[in-house]
Amino acid sequence: MRILHTIPGRNWGGMEHRVLEQLRWLVRHGHPVWLAAPSDGQSFQKAEAEGLPVLAFDFDRPWKPATIRALRRLVMEKGIDIIDTHVTRDAKAAAACLDLAAVVRSRHVNQPLKPSMIRRLQWRLGADHIITVAECTRRDLARDGIIDAGRSTTIGGWADERFFDLKDPVAIRAQLRSKLSIPDDAFTWVCVGMLRPDKGQDHLLAALALLGERGLRPHLVVVGAATDECAAYEAELHRRAELPDLAGKVVFTGYRDDVSEHMQMADAVVIPSLTEAQPRVSVQAFAVGKPVVASNVGGVPEIVEDGKTGWLVPPADPARLADAMARVMTDAAAAARIAAAARALAETAMRFDMRMEQTLAAYRTAMKHAGGRRLPRLRGERA
Repeated sequence: MRILHTIPGRNWGGMEHRVLEQLRWLVRHGHPVWLAAPSDGQSFQKAEAEGLPVLAFDFDRPWKPATIRALRRLVMEKGIDIIDTHVTRDAKAAAACLDLAAVVRSRHVNQPLKPSMIRRLQWRLGADHIITVAECTRRDLARDGIIDAGRSTTIGGWADERFFDLKDPVAIRAQLRSKLSIPDDAFTWVCVGMLRPDKGQDHLLAALALLGERGLRPHLVVVGAATDECAAYEAELHRRAELPDLAGKVVFTGYRDDVSEHMQMADAVVIPSLTEAQPRVSVQAFAVGKPVVASNVGGVPEIVEDGKTGWLVPPADPARLADAMARVMTDAAAAARIAAAARALAETAMRFDMRMEQTLAAYRTAMKHAGGRRLPRLRGERA
């Protein structure tokens, strides 16, 4: 199976991280695979730096004849069997290659799409199979008639083995806390995600201030960076964290590759997002064995079950968020019990190899559908 992943954007976020993890796995397991992305984008540059197979491609004008010709030429030259698209622009261009390869359309976000005849045609006729990160996303797309539920699959988040089996966690915890100037005995939360309004870090800082009013003074480590568009939001977060009630309690690390180590350094993980499909951070926290407090949005409750595998709170509600964080901090026995249940769930249902086998199964389903299409194919499929 010869696979082409496509990313049209230039920024770096959870979707791009997920795709590069898939590329690494596919390469390791002997699958011919390539990433087509703009050469001035972070996905291309990170993949190239790792030695992953990349192809410079500009999807900015997907319906331009030159774009379509270039993509068709690439698909034919590489003998591609499956094109896995991840955003609207690359999906539109890939639809012009349906006579050459099977097309999968992956949906990583949970924002609703306005139903229209054109959109239904693009999703139903422009792809052989749909992969969504969260079941709620797949359900909503099917309910609105945008996709055929029978040609769709939900493949949730995963945690790679670094999270399940972190080497020397005691030493890592001590080293990172020393580097971040966090006392060894200070209760510490970690929040991982891009710095932007929909991730809710501003509400998290407000909750942290409320905890201080109750006599609870935890530390917070915020792991993630902002895009240029969110520079003002990032600056406001820093300004708020420097006010007297939070001063010295919040650390911003910027983007980090060693998320597993930062989670191990912390005592608990908080996800204050206003919208999510299914955050990979929650699965990673499960694997590390840390308690999770998360907003009850999108696909989060599909894995974070309130009182069983974590704590759920309404989004954009600092008071309720502070309540849940306080419960974790003051009831160590309950926090340990719930974290252990979440870890067991991750071990049985959220390992990377399992998710990738589900992905390959979806690819095979897409190829089978492509083989039965009335649209003639210009070459035979590869096994």
